[in-house]
Amino acid sequence: MADYYIDVVDEEDEVIGKELKGKKLEKGFISRVVAVYILDSEKEFLMCKRASHKDDAADLWDLAVCGNVESGENYEGAVRRELKEELDIDCKLETLGKFYEEVEATKGGIFKVFCGVFVGFSDETPKLNHELSEFRKMSFEEIENELKTSSENFCHGFRIDFEKSKDKLKALISSIKS
Repeated sequence: MADYYIDVVDEEDEVIGKELKGKKLEKGFISRVVAVYILDSEKEFLMCKRASHKDDAADLWDLAVCGNVESGENYEGAVRRELKEELDIDCKLETLGKFYEEVEATKGGIFKVFCGVFVGFSDETPKLNHELSEFRKMSFEEIENELKTSSENFCHGFRIDFEKSKDKLKALISSIKS
């Protein structure tokens, strides 16, 4: 994909400018991203493997969708766009929260971002785009166990997102009737 503009934000997540996405590591500014868990009716999460050609975290497992919030876009708009682009899914969404994080890039450097985290509810079979190579379904417990035994198989951002979201995810799963 060609480079595109994303908003540069301050420590309060207020827009203070815009810059090309490709300059994030070089310039070290704070931007916005979205992360989406997809939960199905069996209470399993859709996990996606990043394609081998990705610049960062290639061939590593991640949550269903993650991506940059483009310049002028809000978190909700970015989530809808990313779901359609990466999985061709449109589903009910719930906001889990937003937090600041610094994510280590695979090739060095730090991504500084505010991450809007969402849960989508869908039983649709995803149609993966070129950014993803495969998917699988995992229960909450399977994710926790695999993170303990093989955390290197997951991208760094996912490990942070899951740690910060797991209490809310656990409560959400408990509230769903079987």
